[in-house]
Formats: sequence, C-alpha cells, structure tokens
Amino acid sequence: MRRSRLQDGWIGNAHLLLAIVGALFLLLPLVVIFPMAFSDAERLTFPPPSYSFALYEKLFASDAWLQAIATSFQVAIVAASIAVLLGVPAAYAIVRYRFFGRRALYALLLMPLVVPVIILALALFLTFAPIQLVGNLWALAVAHALLGIPFVVVMTVSVLRDFNWNLERAALSLGAGGFRAFLHVTFPGIRSGVLLGAFTAFAVSFDEAVLVLFIGGRTANTLPRQIWGGITTQLDPVIPAVSALLIVAVIAVFAAASLRYMAAAKGPRRAAPQPAHA
Repeated sequence: MRRSRLQDGWIGNAHLLLAIVGALFLLLPLVVIFPMAFSDAERLTFPPPSYSFALYEKLFASDAWLQAIATSFQVAIVAASIAVLLGVPAAYAIVRYRFFGRRALYALLLMPLVVPVIILALALFLTFAPIQLVGNLWALAVAHALLGIPFVVVMTVSVLRDFNWNLERAALSLGAGGFRAFLHVTFPGIRSGVLLGAFTAFAVSFDEAVLVLFIGGRTANTLPRQIWGGITTQLDPVIPAVSALLIVAVIAVFAAASLRYMAAAKGPRRAAPQPAHA
C-alpha cells in the first residue's frame, strides 16, 4: 500500500514536471518576440540594443501592413460567419435527431482537422483555378470557413448535449414554429458555445497562411502572407511588433470567450433526457 502511494507520488511529480517543461517550451518564443517588438534596431537582433515604439510607428505608417490587416479582418469575419451559419444547423441536427449516416456526417464535418492543410489547399486550387476564383476574397473566405466549421460543430455539439430539450418542446407545444423556438429558446441556451466556436473560426482564419499562398493569387494579401513575405524577402523588423499584437489580441479574445463560457457553464444545470448523442 505504501509502495503504491510512493509510485503514485512519483508518477504525479513526473506528470507535473512534463507539464512545466511543455509550458516553458510553448512560452519560450514569447521571451524572444516581446523584447524584439520594442527594439530600436533597424534589423532583427536579439537582445535589442535599445527599446522604443519605433516599430509600431512604422507598422501604423505602412499602407501595405494596414491593408493586409484589413484584408485579414474582412476574410476572417466572412469565414467565421459562414462557419457558424453552416456549423450550428449541422450540430443541431446531429444532436437533436436520429437519422441514417449521422455519425458519418459528424466525422465528415471534422475531416478538416485531420487532413493536412496543404492537401486541402491544393484541392481547392484545382477547383477554383478553372472557374477563375483564385485571388477572389470571397473564395478565400469560403476556403477558410472549411477550417472553421469543425470547431463550430464540436463546441456547439458540446453545449447542445447539456441543453434541456423540454424547453424547446414546451415552446413548440405552445404554438411556436421550429425556427422561432430555436431562435428564442434554444439559441440563448447554447450561445456561449456558438460564440466560442465563432471566435475560434475567426482566429483560425486570421492566422491561416497556407491557403492564401495557394488560392490568394496576386491580389489577396492577408496578414500571414505579408508576414511570410517579410520573412522570406527582406526580414522586415516590423514582424515582431505585428506578432506581439497578434499574441495579445488572441489571448484577450479567448480569455474573454472562455470566461463567458465558464460563467454560462456554472449556471443552473439543465438535466433532461437527450434526444441523441453524436
């Protein structure tokens, strides 16, 4: 018994040590990025010789960088909207109803998570090129939406499993139509998961570089593509400043979304028999 406890203690300490090492490995790039984001040097150097906000002044004075940021926002907003409009109804059908191929549909919707992005990019290029959609921002947004749909589906399915379906049945029995019952009864109960999925889809689109390299053509210049060009051609010193802003923005958005999700999860538990499970 004592030996077993000692073994459990060693195993627990080993897991904790591995977790700390993994966290340090993930956080190590931040130790380099953030000091360089405030460097006063004309080239990428670490450690910086002095510190200032010169890189941020260059960033916000550059039309190329500002246009790339604006394009990324436009594409990401459209991609996240498409992902929500397609992913939420799919997740609702998967959880709410039982039908032939339900599990296969769920697996198919998650395929972009396991298929290499470069394979998807090549397939989309071969699809869009003959119909002259390479370089079209709408086509790029649709491509980005394919990567965001799995996140919307997974997170919406997760909250739908905890939803009290008796509330929807009561609304339907009182004369509400299916869409009205979903909009006024079901959606408020799953809103936290849908918003978290939408934020994730937005972040995935905003950060995606491979798809734009394949189907962006010469006109669709998003922020990841601008960063890639700055690294491969001239080692633009503005890149650390952009990276630091992106890191802070992503942490802030996901922290806010996660806090909202956890706050909703701590609310009254809606225990009720579930119609179906994916």
